[in-house]
Amino acid sequence: MTSSPDEKIMKPYLRKLLREHRALNRLIDTAKAVGASEDIKEMKRVRLRLKDKIVALQRHYYGRSLAG
Repeated sequence: MTSSPDEKIMKPYLRKLLREHRALNRLIDTAKAVGASEDIKEMKRVRLRLKDKIVALQRHYYGRSLAG
């Protein structure tokens, strides 16, 4: 099965989003340790938007969610 041009573009983009999501998780964990509650709230909002985008892209291109 060959990939469409869209998929060739979206796979690296999806990997980038997943890396950003993981990095944000680490940043949130660090902020929790420091006690920056307002910053944590905003980071969690951003993380949720990233997760929603990741899941939508995965469903569109792969028919299912690959994110855990």
